[in-house]
Amino acid sequence: MNKKIIVITISILIVISIFIKFNKNIISGYILTKLSKWTELSVRSNSVEIDYSKGKINFNGLEILNKPNFNDKNIFEAKKLTIEIEFSSLFSDLVKINKFILNEPKFFFEIKDMAEKQEKKETTIDNIGLVQKIIEKPPPKIYPPKKKDKNFIILNSSIKNSKVFIRYPINSEVLTVNLSDMSFQNTGNADIKQIKHLHHYKDVLRIIMGDIYLRIPDMKLRKFLQEKYKIK
Repeated sequence: MNKKIIVITISILIVISIFIKFNKNIISGYILTKLSKWTELSVRSNSVEIDYSKGKINFNGLEILNKPNFNDKNIFEAKKLTIEIEFSSLFSDLVKINKFILNEPKFFFEIKDMAEKQEKKETTIDNIGLVQKIIEKPPPKIYPPKKKDKNFIILNSSIKNSKVFIRYPINSEVLTVNLSDMSFQNTGNADIKQIKHLHHYKDVLRIIMGDIYLRIPDMKLRKFLQEKYKIK
């Protein structure tokens, strides 16, 4: 009888451990897939820790791979990304993230001058695809219609101990810029009907880019960026 109880107990524990691991893979995979979709780049993590009781997920060694033909392997790295999420919201139209904390993020920004042999002219590109849009002014993307929009809201977010590494044509050395610690509330892409007083995530990115620009000590680089990115 005791042997049967032991066998049953062990079997239950095995099933529970498999279930937890399976769910962890689904949830972490879902978030990494969404991040890949939003950034249009491959996103991966060295390891993932999930605390179901707190709705907390730790992505350790988060990486966003760089575009081809640029120097650095990654365009973005973070020692840890901590997310506290309402798991039930993953199945709704609005994913609710209570906390989003980036620890020691590193952003690798590169600008290159490329020669076009046929047209015999120089063209500038970067690894975030922004300067190309400014120069070429392509028409906006047309996305296929969706049955339902899947939006997200981050109630509280913070960025700590961040650095930016900049490569640019007028200097062979990589410039390192230490950024301010930042915090934001109600950030995302939710509809105004879903959340009032929302800050769109693109506006937050503009604030971060502005902080990078203002902390650049090289005035030649500032002038270069003004010309290329039409900064006023």
